[in-house]
Amino acid sequence: MQTKANRLWAGFWWLAAAAQLVFLCAVALRAGGAVIDNDAAKVYTHMMAIWESGSLVVPDWRYITTMELDCTTLLALPFYGLTHNPVLAFWCGNGVLLAGWAALLAFLVRRLRGGPRRSALAVLAVLLPYEFYMTGYWNMLFLNASQYAFKVMLPLLLTALLLAPPRPRRRDWGLLAVCLAGCCLTAFSSGIYVAACGLAPVLALWCFGWLKHRQQADPYRLACPGGSVAATLLGLGLQKALGIKTTAASMNLNSLDTLRDNAANCFIGFFRLFGAVPDAATPVFSAAGISCLLRTGLAGGVLALGLWCTGKALTGTLPRELAPGKYLLAIFWWNLGVLLLTDTRYGDPYFEYRYHLMGAVPLLVLAAFAAPTLVRRPVRLRRAGMAAGTLGMAALVLAVDTGAVGSIWQADGTFGVNARERELCGVTSSMDVQDVLIAGESSVAEVCGALDPTRRYMMLMDMGEGGWMLGTWDGRLTDTDALAYQSPAAIVCSHETYENGGLEGSISGHWTYYGETADFVVLRTDGAPLVDGQPAGLPYGEAAIDYPNTSWYTWTGTIDADRRLHTDGAGGEVLRSPGLELYTGTRITLTCESAGTGTIGSLQLWGTDGALLAEAPVPAGNAQVTLDAPAGNGTVLTLTLDPGTQAVVGPLRFDALD
Repeated sequence: MQTKANRLWAGFWWLAAAAQLVFLCAVALRAGGAVIDNDAAKVYTHMMAIWESGSLVVPDWRYITTMELDCTTLLALPFYGLTHNPVLAFWCGNGVLLAGWAALLAFLVRRLRGGPRRSALAVLAVLLPYEFYMTGYWNMLFLNASQYAFKVMLPLLLTALLLAPPRPRRRDWGLLAVCLAGCCLTAFSSGIYVAACGLAPVLALWCFGWLKHRQQADPYRLACPGGSVAATLLGLGLQKALGIKTTAASMNLNSLDTLRDNAANCFIGFFRLFGAVPDAATPVFSAAGISCLLRTGLAGGVLALGLWCTGKALTGTLPRELAPGKYLLAIFWWNLGVLLLTDTRYGDPYFEYRYHLMGAVPLLVLAAFAAPTLVRRPVRLRRAGMAAGTLGMAALVLAVDTGAVGSIWQADGTFGVNARERELCGVTSSMDVQDVLIAGESSVAEVCGALDPTRRYMMLMDMGEGGWMLGTWDGRLTDTDALAYQSPAAIVCSHETYENGGLEGSISGHWTYYGETADFVVLRTDGAPLVDGQPAGLPYGEAAIDYPNTSWYTWTGTIDADRRLHTDGAGGEVLRSPGLELYTGTRITLTCESAGTGTIGSLQLWGTDGALLAEAPVPAGNAQVTLDAPAGNGTVLTLTLDPGTQAVVGPLRFDALD
């Protein structure tokens, strides 16, 4: 009878977990591209670039935080190849990922010696979309690019592998190979972060048990820690060998000025991770208030459980069946220690609370694993405890899922997080242009690039004095050179910029009004938009172009509407470049028009030490002057004209020689 009741309970919780998985897939499918934020958009465009280039390391790609490979990118790639629909590709990839989460959590709880009911509770507890924010729980683990999913899953998988039976099966060796591949991939993509915050506590606890002769050291169990370290070092070495630079490993210790506030916000951040801290005043007995209280109860409950289990473990009184949960506790406390020591308030004014995911998910698993044990004694309270726990979990699921839907389909009629970008794409899709340049709005350019992969969306940065420079936070560096934009394009700016004449300067006189949305004015250029590339010279790619008044160039004379320099006849040095970046041997070509005959000046290339590296005479007439420059940074190009010479100097072109 007891066995039948246990099976019924297990079936009930597995049915709830399966319904939760279906719910997440259905909501993401219905929301579609409406939930793509600018962080996710970076990964969407990167995934498309990987497919187009046929390489995981896209040439000339600018990486910011990570290489974005240890997320849904690799799962979405084959689906994108089949559908050429990035939104559908990532939805399919996340569907596979959710199934992987369920399988991993069930496998882990079974290795902790928990039954089907505990496994289902763990799956349900982890798969709840507690918070819908760009860097929040749902987005980081199950939605869009799921940037933290693999990072959090790896320590859990390693824990399950170390808890294998005395005679590991062939399946264990296969899963170990998967784990080691993941360690290498995440080190290659995200640097030392996962190893330092997630894998290290698992390995440290196992090594401690081994030294105390509590763990056997067979080849399999030695391969788990040894292979993890080796795979991590391999990934780090591969990243360094390929010259890939990211900021994922950047951590700063707290100073005396930041330690107190960071510690306080670290504690609050744990509750924020579960959506337990509202952004505004919320009535306690409103639906939102009750939802916050339920989330607070969950967050506080798992924290209290962690403290209780830790105290019992340190005093040697932890119930024997909960003993394997020490690995989950180790991940939580280790990660918490890292967050207390390091300053994690560089983006969020309070705390980058997504970093709690590494420790919070193991604590959720521990809570689900320990819950049946905690309500077992005394016997007379067992049924009451089970009933209260079931009702509480049902209320939490209802509150969290309702809040998740409300975050996308909001009461004011707003749908998703990128309504203005979708409206803008509706206008630009009717234009016969391939390039859309968006003034001062990097996130808009990124989101539009993911929503409309048929066009190239780039950010324009106002450099002052009428100069506009192409920029990207996470994209092809070759797309940030002016040479790539020599045909008609769309230019997008805010209503305020348009009405205040903010598009004057290098692109003034080259556009006509096309249309507008609630947030933007859309213009169309009649030819090349004449924007600047960044930086000066040829830092990447096969060719580049600079104008005489490109940012950081100095010149004497006047600049016309086509950005040509008209010298004033005084002679002397009329044009000087800043320090050029030349990643390879480069041919520099300058156009110069003047009257008369003979030679009117010289084009010179100077080294960083002030030595003359090369010089070429500038003939009169319609001339093209070339100089070959060696690879390196900091060389300076100057144009000197004879007194009395009036010339029209065109753009500088850079072509790779190698």
